[in-house]
Amino acid sequence: MELDEVYSRYRALLFSIAYRMLGSVTHAEDLVQDTFVTLQQKAIYQDEGHIRDLKAYLCKIVTNRCLDYIKSAKAQREVYIGPWLPEPLLQEYTIIPASTRAEGMNPFQTIELEDTISYAFLVMLERLTPVERAVFILREAFVFEYDVIADFLGKTETGCRKIFSRLKQKMENEFEIEWVPNAKTEQLTRRFLQAASTGNMAELFQLLSDDVALYSDGGGKITAAVKPIVSSQRVIAFIGGLVAKGDSLGSVRVVRINGQHGLLIQVPNEASPTVVSLAIRNNLVQEIYMIRNPDKLRHIRLR
Repeated sequence: MELDEVYSRYRALLFSIAYRMLGSVTHAEDLVQDTFVTLQQKAIYQDEGHIRDLKAYLCKIVTNRCLDYIKSAKAQREVYIGPWLPEPLLQEYTIIPASTRAEGMNPFQTIELEDTISYAFLVMLERLTPVERAVFILREAFVFEYDVIADFLGKTETGCRKIFSRLKQKMENEFEIEWVPNAKTEQLTRRFLQAASTGNMAELFQLLSDDVALYSDGGGKITAAVKPIVSSQRVIAFIGGLVAKGDSLGSVRVVRINGQHGLLIQVPNEASPTVVSLAIRNNLVQEIYMIRNPDKLRHIRLR
């Protein structure tokens, strides 16, 4: 099988694994490209006789590339200013290539992940250890068998089963992530936007859970709350302060973020947009994620 054919067949799968592992579009793209460069250098695509499963082989490479990257990035996370949030995927928006690719390899022009995990679930994955994240993603999202996962990670099959079983119980007890139908998320998102932009705090109060939490990721590069804002009163006061600035909301569009509806905000005096994702539970906004760090939005070409 030629490299172009291998690339076309497996790049979306490898990107999906890497993005879930890293929470970064740009770094996921880079590691996918690195995986194919490794494949090219070893000329495996021309001699697959000793590889029982090329798909599994590539997934193993990209998974371990991700684990290595997470280890190297750990120190940077420890000194990160404010909450760290994953990079959002905006469907139907052009993705800017993160780096120059080898000639003949088409960059990701658009990302279409209709079956993607929600942004809230991606945030939850960040609370797991790298190995836990790998086991959960490979089993839950991509249905790899435990013996294959064990081979990927250098673990025992029994160990991987125990990790996954523990995580499933943890999800049920601690992380109540709810996938809400698109029609409902769009309706609630538009109500949220209308209430916030018009200063209708009474309506906004009706949309928020009592213990709602707002996370704002500026990475120390743009104004953002450095600590989570918790409780409906405090979140409403924070939003009210933004509205009071007059032009803070700027131009706002409802977009699809990781498969569900959210907001894309462009302010005239800011070069980078702000992306807002809402985590909804029981028809109320439970968490608000504001991604403002310009480094995490460079892959989005506004149009």
